[in-house]
Amino acid sequence: MKHFVVILFVGLLMSACGVHMHQTQLIDEWGATYENAGVRVFQDGEIYKDNTVDIWGLEKTDCKDFTRIDTISYSGKSSIKLSWNKAANCPWIGMGIGWNGYAPKDLSDVMANGSIEFYIRSVSGNQFIPTLIFLFEDYAGVQSATALKSKQLSHYPIDTQWQKVSVPLRAFLQSAAPLCDFSNIKSLNLECQGAGDFYIDEIRIGGIQAGKNSTQKFGEVISQKFPATLFSEQKQGIWGFANLPGKLVQLDSNEFYTGKKSLHLKWDQAAMGSSLGQIGINWENWQAISLSDTFGTYSLTFFAKGSSASLQNLKFAFDDYNGKTCIIPLVPAYMNPAKTITGWQEITLPLSDFMFAKNGFDTNRFKQFVLHFSGKGELWIDDIHLNYSTMLIDEIQILKTK
Repeated sequence: MKHFVVILFVGLLMSACGVHMHQTQLIDEWGATYENAGVRVFQDGEIYKDNTVDIWGLEKTDCKDFTRIDTISYSGKSSIKLSWNKAANCPWIGMGIGWNGYAPKDLSDVMANGSIEFYIRSVSGNQFIPTLIFLFEDYAGVQSATALKSKQLSHYPIDTQWQKVSVPLRAFLQSAAPLCDFSNIKSLNLECQGAGDFYIDEIRIGGIQAGKNSTQKFGEVISQKFPATLFSEQKQGIWGFANLPGKLVQLDSNEFYTGKKSLHLKWDQAAMGSSLGQIGINWENWQAISLSDTFGTYSLTFFAKGSSASLQNLKFAFDDYNGKTCIIPLVPAYMNPAKTITGWQEITLPLSDFMFAKNGFDTNRFKQFVLHFSGKGELWIDDIHLNYSTMLIDEIQILKTK
């Protein structure tokens, strides 16, 4: 999968409402427009620098002390200090960096020749090579790993002088299954085993095909009229597919409302353990999506097949790129029994019910639609789209007042 297929171009109000329709070129994360798709200069190279905020795991516990240090660095103002000692009772020790606002990164064109480059030095004295495992995690939660090797160092052993480390990306392709989707990378995670005491700095993707770092995080937006499709038999732009204990999320070609496939969800929260009951959809190649702030005539509509009890276990959310979430449960007023076709039930949610303004949601920076499922159930879901229809909204408001 070289690209996410662009499914939706976002609509503003029609010209009758005072907004003129226009189109601009869409810039993807490679910096190439779709009119010039042959130019693929990789632009998500910067993973960690002084101002990086997309980091988790910087904390002190009984087993580790991971922190940002502002007094020692290879360049800039800060580095990351990693001090750990994994005893028998220690949990997993590590950290992760989402970079570029956790937007999915397509590494497929740099896997053969690219590398993870960073700088390392010991806190004091000479140290042997630490047991560091690098893991790329995709948006389905699958991770591929490779370990740091002495040949990837500039010199050995590691001392108090900064040295460059290069971990070839092709090493991830040689790791044991499963292989993650390198066109849909969420984060670079680092697992630490044994013990160590090091500084690391300036983490990036390098290599002969890696180019200039991107200053454009979310690209451009194309304005277009509704309706707009979020899902219709395709897998692109969706994370959360899984076949785990208590959780099955897949495309099903045996049951569908339209097209040739639907989303099949089967779950049992008691058996899922720590696995989240979620799937997420971005319908604009993971760019920030701008919708009009006049939501009175917009709705989210989809078709579902399954029991009413399963439907009652659903919640619906939108996330923005500022970290805000607006979530609502499914209520009976959203279901229209008169529009049931061969077991498929139409569900309509007014976008105004998400109360974006009240929750401080940035409607110019939509990130994704997320479907949450809890309890126990089984459903088939198809034809998820955004509608522009006053009649549907009015019908729902009447049902909610009864």
